[in-house]
Amino acid sequence: MRGCVLRRVLVLGLVFAGLVAGAVQAADEGTAPDDSHNAWLGLIAGPAAASETVLAADMASLFPQGGLGILPMLGDAGAGNLALLNELKVDLAFVATSVLADAAVKDKTLPDRLELVTRLAPQEVHVLARADIGAVSELSGRQVNFGPPGSASAVTAAALFKALALKVEVSSLDATAAIERLKKGTIAAVVIVGGKPSPVIGAIPPNAGIHLLPVSFGVPLEAEYLPTRLGPEDYPNLIQPGGAVATVATGLVLLAASSQGDAQSAGRIARFVETVFPRFADLQAQGRHPKWREVNLAASLPGFKRNSAAEAWLLGHQQDPKRPMTANADASLSMSAEQKEALFERFIEWQRGNSR
Repeated sequence: MRGCVLRRVLVLGLVFAGLVAGAVQAADEGTAPDDSHNAWLGLIAGPAAASETVLAADMASLFPQGGLGILPMLGDAGAGNLALLNELKVDLAFVATSVLADAAVKDKTLPDRLELVTRLAPQEVHVLARADIGAVSELSGRQVNFGPPGSASAVTAAALFKALALKVEVSSLDATAAIERLKKGTIAAVVIVGGKPSPVIGAIPPNAGIHLLPVSFGVPLEAEYLPTRLGPEDYPNLIQPGGAVATVATGLVLLAASSQGDAQSAGRIARFVETVFPRFADLQAQGRHPKWREVNLAASLPGFKRNSAAEAWLLGHQQDPKRPMTANADASLSMSAEQKEALFERFIEWQRGNSR
C-alpha cells in the first residue's frame, strides 16, 4: 500500500511536468497563441501529493480537446502561488485562506487586485509526532517542521502555534523529508496542512512510532479555523477502528487577478467558469476526489469581490441546489481504495489523451 501511494505521488509530479513541457512546446511552435481557439489557461495548484493538485486535474479533465486547454502546475497553495498570480504569470491559483489572510494584512491593496472564483473544501491540519509526545502543548521548545517557507503548511502552522502561544524551533523541510526525520527521531513533530486523506501520511507504516496529535478547537482558534476530525477511514495506518483525532481546518480558495488587468486572461477565465461550473455535479460524482462534496460554489470570501464571470453564472443559476462548505468528517467514507486507484488511473488516461 505504501509503495502504491508513493508511486502515485511520483507519477503525478511527472505527469504535471510533462503537461507543462507540452504546453510550452505548443506555444513555441505557435500552435496555441492566447488569442486563438486553442488558448491555454494557467492553473497553479499545490505539491504533487496535495488534494488541490488532484482537484486541478479533475477540473482540467472536463475540457474537450480543441478548445481551451488547462495547464495545471505544481505549486505551494501559498505565498508562491500568490506571487505568480500577482505577477500575472498564471490565470488562476489555489491559495489557502490562512496564507491569503496573512498576505492581506501586509498588503492592503490585495483585495483590489485579486478576485474570488470559488471557495473550495477545507484543508485539515495534521500534526504528526513521535509516540512519546502526547499533546501539542508538549512540543513547546522542540523542533517542529512547518514546511517550505511561504507554503500553505508553513504559514498555517506558524499562525496556529502563535494562536496557541507555543514557541517551537521551526524547520522547513518538505513533508516527505520531514516524515523521514521524524521516523529517525531527529525532530519532534511535523505539521502538514492539506485535504484528507493525504497520501504522504497514508504511506506511514503503522509500526513507525508516529501518531497524530489532537488539536482542540477553542477560543484562540475560533476566528480562523473550523473544527473537524480525522478518522480510521482517512488513516487506517494511524487511527484504530472506532477512534478519532480532533483537529482544525483552514480554507482553500481559487483566485484570479482582477479582470480589469488583462482582457485575454479574463476571457480564458470566463471560458473556464462556463465549462466547470455547469458540470459541478460531475465533479462530485463517485470516483472524483471526496473533497468536491464539501464545496459550495456560491460561498463568498469576506473582503474580496467575486470574479465577474463566476458572479454572472451564479446569478443565472440561483435555483440550483447548493452543498454547504463544512469540514465534513464523512466526506471520504464512500471512496474505497479501488475507487481512489481508478481516480488516479483516469487522470493518467486523460493526460495521455491530451499529450498526443
